[in-house]
Amino acid sequence: MSHVVASWTSGRADTLRQALRMSNEAFAEHLGVAVRTVAYWRTRPNIIPQPAIQETLDAALANAQQSVKEQFFLLLASDESGDGQARPQVGGGGANYRSDETDKDVLASHNDWLSARRNLNQNRAKLTQIVSRIYPEEIRLGATGILMPESWRLRAPVDLTSVELKWREIAPPLSVTGQHAETARLRPLVAPNRQYTRYHRAMRDLDRPRLFENRLCYRLLSVDAGASDSDKRLTLDMTLGNMCYFDMIDVGEALAHETGLVGCPQGDVVPNRITWESLPFRRMVRDPFALSRYPLMLSVSTLTVRQSDAGTTFLLLRRNPAKVAIAGGMLSVFPTGVFQPASVAPAPDSPDFDLWRNVMREYSEEFLGNPEHDGDGPPIDYENEEPFRSLNQALRAGKIRVLCLGVGVDALNYVGDVFTVAVFDADVFDRVFDGMVKQNDEGDVVSGDDRQAFNFDGPTIERLLSTEPIAPSGAACLSLAWQHRDAIVNNRP
Repeated sequence: MSHVVASWTSGRADTLRQALRMSNEAFAEHLGVAVRTVAYWRTRPNIIPQPAIQETLDAALANAQQSVKEQFFLLLASDESGDGQARPQVGGGGANYRSDETDKDVLASHNDWLSARRNLNQNRAKLTQIVSRIYPEEIRLGATGILMPESWRLRAPVDLTSVELKWREIAPPLSVTGQHAETARLRPLVAPNRQYTRYHRAMRDLDRPRLFENRLCYRLLSVDAGASDSDKRLTLDMTLGNMCYFDMIDVGEALAHETGLVGCPQGDVVPNRITWESLPFRRMVRDPFALSRYPLMLSVSTLTVRQSDAGTTFLLLRRNPAKVAIAGGMLSVFPTGVFQPASVAPAPDSPDFDLWRNVMREYSEEFLGNPEHDGDGPPIDYENEEPFRSLNQALRAGKIRVLCLGVGVDALNYVGDVFTVAVFDADVFDRVFDGMVKQNDEGDVVSGDDRQAFNFDGPTIERLLSTEPIAPSGAACLSLAWQHRDAIVNNRP
């Protein structure tokens, strides 16, 4: 009979690590949690992990070899005998435990779902373009795949540090969660006659990318772009609240999955199949700007430009589908990352509740290969720790300029994005990013045909936008940056 643990403690989690014969680092990667979390479990065995981690531990045990399971329960019985703790209750199945993988209907359901995921990931760029066309032209940002209403558009770039962020402690309750009859065909069987209740749980068990953790994120609740009443300066204000990363997966990736299921049922994209009538879950969500109804996670995407007397250049990243949950296989500007806290300090008083600091953390991780600040440690000292100290000094000296180009929503998966461009003087870029990595936790750095950085010019940008599979956020950054090139290249924000 298959066994599960009724309730996990940090000590039981560490017992599973021992049974798997993994180091702290290997076990953390296996679960998709921070190394420091695993180390903490070893010193505090009576901690009760959060429900999302409990589910991850359920899946890790369920997917382990039989010999590992036997070793786990043997160690557990030894560890918990005589220490006053109750022995784990074991039994068959749990909401997310694949208790009968030999069942032909379950296996067929998993295979069909995985096939649909492969078709989706292989055709994300095309599907995004096509599904964006079912929306009114006036809310589409050209052919980028981004939706942006007139009220969110900026007539000219604004300094990123001038963007005002407001906080709403109690966000509107969600009416769209992904747990609806309209998503039933998007969630495979977890056991005979029983479907996964949430899309992220299917991804976790069947198609888990390397970076997949239910981190706290900032939810976009409103956008106000316009001019100041006092001096007619361009302004951008955003109101945010809390959400979790898997909230986005349950809605956004289900929307994308539905589009792929309809639009490329056999692998090849059939554009005329993608209509409002064929997409019931998308019809249910409908308005991407009704931010009180669904969890719109906010990311920040940055086109990084190096400016010298020899010219203006930029780099791109090829996102690895085995490492990332969204936009796998596509080119992207970088750094790009979810807007989220990097420490345990709560918003709005957290030093992390700042767009430029979020960008700096992504530079540290994606350009320099430093470990991710994953939200469970102390606040970062942005004024004294490197590379934040050097980046801040260069920004104050005018040798880095960071401009906000606007805010939009990905038409395929309803993820929000702040589009930015950072212009570095060449000497600062070369010094701060000396030893820049060629590969990071999200993908591989891509350069132009001559193995040098891409030139920031019309022909290069037009070629990239028309011939390459570019993530919508990256396409938006390139398109808007070229549109406002005088303010960017000629230093006239």
